[in-house]
Amino acid sequence: MARLTDLPYEILVQLLIYSTNEALVTVCQWTYFCLKQPTPRLCYKFVRQKGKWRKARVIASALQYKFLSIGLLEQIERHEAELVRPLKRGKRSKQERLLDEIRLPGRLFALDVNEDLPRNRKPRPIGKKRKRRHNGIGEGDAVSGNQQRFDLVKRLLAMKLSVSGDRGNTGLLLSAKAGNLPMVRLLLKHGADATAGGENKALLLAVVYGHLDVAKRLVKAGAPVSSMALRYAVQKRHLQIISWLMKVGAAPDMVTIQLLDKL
Repeated sequence: MARLTDLPYEILVQLLIYSTNEALVTVCQWTYFCLKQPTPRLCYKFVRQKGKWRKARVIASALQYKFLSIGLLEQIERHEAELVRPLKRGKRSKQERLLDEIRLPGRLFALDVNEDLPRNRKPRPIGKKRKRRHNGIGEGDAVSGNQQRFDLVKRLLAMKLSVSGDRGNTGLLLSAKAGNLPMVRLLLKHGADATAGGENKALLLAVVYGHLDVAKRLVKAGAPVSSMALRYAVQKRHLQIISWLMKVGAAPDMVTIQLLDKL
């Protein structure tokens, strides 16, 4: 359940108005409704005002709040005409530059180990209605937290947010550490650097935490195989990763050889 500080301005105003109602039951019911079900439409109005009707700033505002949902992003896309001015042909708009500068929050790359990995599924077309909606999720949908976060990142990347460069490294590093292979694939597909973080950090994190599939995908995307990655695999006793790294050309240094003798 949300906290009062997570609610948009319009909802808080209505709570204030209802608080003058003498019928305490009505006040409690409305408060519960607002805390549990802040609608995407109300949330959109709030971030639209905060973003001063400019798409990039509206998206950046939405990312700050826990009420961020597919439903809210759909509202932004559905009302894009009122947010975006026509672009001049042949010139890169200031808004496009602002979209490149938006950094996706780390919480979107969290992975619940008690849930299945997300699936790369097709998003529902804008404008298609479902019987009932709550935070952009239709009635009858059983969507895990991992899947919700993946769908949010995928939708944001489709809205032209960037995951390349120094500011975009966080998502790939966190996903590599968590072993979230579908998220790693998604980020690499949208331009994330396989050597993100300096010193080949994404691959090293995947090796340290024993995520062989993630390590293979990063190497396929251009992450260099190094003796340091092999040393970490030996230190952590990840035998499958050790075997694979040596197959793809990782050469052990003297320290690694000594560690291998102790296995």
